[in-house]
Amino acid sequence: MRLRDRVAIVTGAGRGIGRAVALALAAEGCDVALAARTLSELDSVRAKVEELGRRAVIAVCDVTREADVQALVERTASELGGIHIVINNAGGVCRKPLVENSVDEWDAVMNSQVRGTFLVTRFALPYLLEAGWGRVLTIASAAAYIGVANRVSYCTAKWGQRGFTAALDEELRGTGVRAHAVSPGPAATRMRAEGFPHEAPESLIQPEDVAAQVMNLLTLPETAYIREVYVEQGQPTRYRDL
Repeated sequence: MRLRDRVAIVTGAGRGIGRAVALALAAEGCDVALAARTLSELDSVRAKVEELGRRAVIAVCDVTREADVQALVERTASELGGIHIVINNAGGVCRKPLVENSVDEWDAVMNSQVRGTFLVTRFALPYLLEAGWGRVLTIASAAAYIGVANRVSYCTAKWGQRGFTAALDEELRGTGVRAHAVSPGPAATRMRAEGFPHEAPESLIQPEDVAAQVMNLLTLPETAYIREVYVEQGQPTRYRDL
């Protein structure tokens, strides 16, 4: 259990990649705060975390709302005794040509992906710094490396998450806290299925495969300087250092 007695916050924890990461964290010894917008999904994940012998708290949380995020962070620190790991996973997508992408739709994607990543990290970071060890890990996307037609807002947001990660990691040098990103290609999630309903799930990256790369980054030796991991189905995993 390489992360025994650490405390993690996972956003978008009710299903897909967030769920897989939360369970992998618990298997490695973490207590976990599970945040999402659907209570029934959070209850299911909490039960699985507790089956693994770890504590879990759940919070119905919209990561775009400052008050929700502050409450999540404060409750996590109070009930679980601190915060060491932040997993920024929540986010949405708009699948339209730019000329059809409304301002509200653009804002919804940017807020869920970029504002949410900022808010959760901003309010949790003092606890990581106080502990002298911490990791901020953001689930970005292959869309943070390439352009995808009819996904301009999503690609922009994911590039923004990578920029956030790189700048934050530089800012945190020497503190014991690191920032990382995992950028998966098409993965077997509900978001993917909604956009590509005829795609075979087994042809895609599985959430558990993404979670395995998250665990690899979280447990790197202190002397390792890998910042990002790019995961593509059927291709060698690619790593980027500082």
